Amino acid sequence: MKTKRLARTASRLPRRGHVLVTVSVVDENGFTSQYETVEVPVGALRDGVAAIHLAAVDAAAEDDAQSA
Repeated sequence: MKTKRLARTASRLPRRGHVLVTVSVVDENGFTSQYETVEVPVGALRDGVAAIHLAAVDAAAEDDAQSA
C-alpha cells in the first residue's frame, strides 16, 4: 500500500515570540498601500494595534463632536 506524500510548501514561519505581519492602509482618498510582510515581536504588534485602536476611537469621538 502506498502512502500519500504531502507537497512541500515554501511558507515562512516566524521565530518563537514573533509574528508575521502584512500591513495594508487605505487613505482618505481610497488609495490602498500594501507593505511587505515583516517579522515583529508579539509585544510590538500588541502595542501597535492598541495605538491604532485608540487613534480610531479618538477620531470617531471627534467626528461625533463636529457633527453635533
